[in-house]
Amino acid sequence: MTIAKKVKTEQPLNKKSERTTTKQISKSGDNNQSTETITKTVVKPDTPSKASRAMKIMEEQWDNIQSGKIKRKDIIQRFITEVGLTPKGASTYFGNCKKKLTPKQKN
Repeated sequence: MTIAKKVKTEQPLNKKSERTTTKQISKSGDNNQSTETITKTVVKPDTPSKASRAMKIMEEQWDNIQSGKIKRKDIIQRFITEVGLTPKGASTYFGNCKKKLTPKQKN
């Protein structure tokens, strides 16, 4: 005896790419066998991530930050209002973005 079960999530209309994972489980007994197939669809949103939005702000203002025209607290405030981060998260994102934009020095 074979039992097949498929589960698929509904796709929202505003999503653009997806990844489908299929997993098959077999259970063997004396006289009865069952196979269960689970299909899971993961849909990625078409809006940019918070990290990419924060990086865009940093790239736009990088020259001003380096020259001292814009301060760290101003960028963190923009992260809070425009990206939707908490103050601690905005501070972390600032550090991560700065690390990516700062050229590495060779010893």
